[in-house]
Amino acid sequence: MISIVTKWWHVEGKREEAVTALKELVLQTEKYEPDTYMYCLHTSIVEGSLPPPTENEIIFLGAWKDRKAFDDHRTGPVFTNWLEEHLDLFVQNGGNLYVSAEFADRFAGFVREEAGG
Repeated sequence: MISIVTKWWHVEGKREEAVTALKELVLQTEKYEPDTYMYCLHTSIVEGSLPPPTENEIIFLGAWKDRKAFDDHRTGPVFTNWLEEHLDLFVQNGGNLYVSAEFADRFAGFVREEAGG
């Protein structure tokens, strides 16, 4: 399994549209990509965070069967079609999604059923 922590930033004033679009991405990923084991999205909470994030930060926590499954997600039709439709809601760099990403190898941990899967 391979995990990733990714950060994106929505365009100022587009938070609700971005969150709505991302919820659809989650549904499509869950439905069509069985090798995506975890795909959890969060908005930032500035108060109490160190260092404080920007208010327009989106945090992804994801896990895939392996690196191939992640690459298949990133280049597959669910993500690429979604991105084509919604890229304008997010900060870009040279016409591409501006993103921070860190891969991780989980050695311990759990997600309780009460957390929603």
